[in-house]
Amino acid sequence: MCVPHTCNDSNIICRLFRKFRFIGLYYYLSNGLQQWAFVYLIFGLFVPIAVNIAIALAQQVDTRVLIIDCDLRRPRIQSVLEIPVDKGITNYLNFECEVSDIVYTSKLDNLDAICCGTIPPNPSELLSSDNMKELIKELSKQYDYIIFDTPPIGVVIDALPIIKQTDGVVVIVRDNVTDIRDYKKTIDILKRSEANIIGVIFNDVEPVGKRKYGGGYKYGYYGEYGY
Repeated sequence: MCVPHTCNDSNIICRLFRKFRFIGLYYYLSNGLQQWAFVYLIFGLFVPIAVNIAIALAQQVDTRVLIIDCDLRRPRIQSVLEIPVDKGITNYLNFECEVSDIVYTSKLDNLDAICCGTIPPNPSELLSSDNMKELIKELSKQYDYIIFDTPPIGVVIDALPIIKQTDGVVVIVRDNVTDIRDYKKTIDILKRSEANIIGVIFNDVEPVGKRKYGGGYKYGYYGEYGY
């Protein structure tokens, strides 16, 4: 599920993310939340929703948005935004280039991106480095919003230091696919890390009449909580 590059009012997906922007984000942004991390529960299930949110935010007038790919094992931002990347965040964190070398302008107005770069053997070490902290501090002066696309912390904890630094965390689950145990594990990790969990996005939710209640725990969270 991804908002197309040419977004218009007739596109239902675009309207949904605009609705999320106005109803969900503005409540928190009005309280000074500038940096957002989007956390997924399972590898490979999503075209990054973080990209869709970044696109929705970038459609505001005079608003600069930056999305950073913090999934250094299976990066996706480069391919989703169709950005030809020479160097990325890993190259910068390894002192191989300057900040100006890794910030790319997307095809969309007001939206820039920092992609992964060379796949590193030590993603956790790079993302928790002082160099990364200084980079975020510097970029926060240049952009209105910074969106971090991160890997599932229930699988790897590479991006946990980044998540702890952000103003808010949004957890992404896929209805009837994500395991309830993975969800609980992720929430527990975030709470113990004192991350600011601001909400959960349910992706691919089916109407009640079409809901399939499979075996085990992969039946969606509504059943777990009695809805």
